[in-house]
Amino acid sequence: MDLHCEMILEQYRSKLDVFEKIKDIALGELHKYVEEFGTIINSVEGRVKAEKSLEGKLELKGYKYQTIYDITDIVGTRVVTFYNDEVDKFAAKIEKNFDVDWDNSIDKRKMHNIDQFGYMSLHYICRIPKKLYYDEEHPEINQIRFEVQLRSILQHAWAAVQHDTGYKTDVEIPKEYQRSLSRLAGLLEIVDESFCNLRNSIDDYRRRVKQVIKSGKFEELELNGDSYTAYLENGGFEALNKHISTIQNMEIEEVSLKAFLRVFKAFGFNTLKDLDDFVKEYSDLAYEFSVRQFSGRDLDIMTTATGPLALCVVYVLSKDMGEAVIKKILDFVYGPRNMNARVAARLTKIGRTMGLVKVGDDDGEE
Repeated sequence: MDLHCEMILEQYRSKLDVFEKIKDIALGELHKYVEEFGTIINSVEGRVKAEKSLEGKLELKGYKYQTIYDITDIVGTRVVTFYNDEVDKFAAKIEKNFDVDWDNSIDKRKMHNIDQFGYMSLHYICRIPKKLYYDEEHPEINQIRFEVQLRSILQHAWAAVQHDTGYKTDVEIPKEYQRSLSRLAGLLEIVDESFCNLRNSIDDYRRRVKQVIKSGKFEELELNGDSYTAYLENGGFEALNKHISTIQNMEIEEVSLKAFLRVFKAFGFNTLKDLDDFVKEYSDLAYEFSVRQFSGRDLDIMTTATGPLALCVVYVLSKDMGEAVIKKILDFVYGPRNMNARVAARLTKIGRTMGLVKVGDDDGEE
């Protein structure tokens, strides 16, 4: 390595703390953007180029750089999204909040001709603007450039394949392999676009479900995870739970009610109307059951599972399904526990006091 490159390496060593600071600031901003979008991201990562890696770069093309500040990827960050349209959303945030060096930034996704292979990412060369961070003792923090790579998870997979094979362009690769790689790159682009379209279709479906639920046309909706979640968000068992809470003036603690969906499907409910009719038909019985269950007990808190569980218990007992089914419901909702059998027996006894259990139908309990 010549003297010029050694001088650049020495500059790198002297500014290592500054590079680390720039990396931390950039990563902090990128993580903040993820939170603002409220979306799930595959990864946000950053690094300062290792000295060995920089040595290799300088040995190959050190003649291109006058100082360490001419090397724009000493600090590198990367955001990997699940969907390719999210790349452009993050790009807008980068453009708004960082100082972008447009002459050196490049959208590698648009570099290839139609007959070329490759599936690349969006690369921004940026600076930290003073509005984000300023330290008068280290003004170079706002002067040194760093790289931000934005790519989808499938673009990231393609980059990993390129790295593994050692081929980065169609100029390097033997012609007999070019067609295969071009086909694979095309498939990845199609899959990436198809995932976006599918995600958008699912989002549209969920919006329609919420609109239908608000209209009260439950018969139009299949009972599934989406419609059940929307039903809960639209009130679900809220009225019953509030009524039950008045028995002992109890506070209501929120818990997940997802496990009950499996129970309702086992009851044979196929549409949201089946579920809603069930709630309306058995709410009075469920409240009476809860009065017998909680009266005289010193309770301050109940959970949102109290109402739907009472509905299930009175339904099972009124249909002569028996104590064993109640235990299975408890297993579904709370997980298998030794106490579930005892709880099922106690709930069955309460049902007997209401006349819901016929003699001989309570597994021998007296």
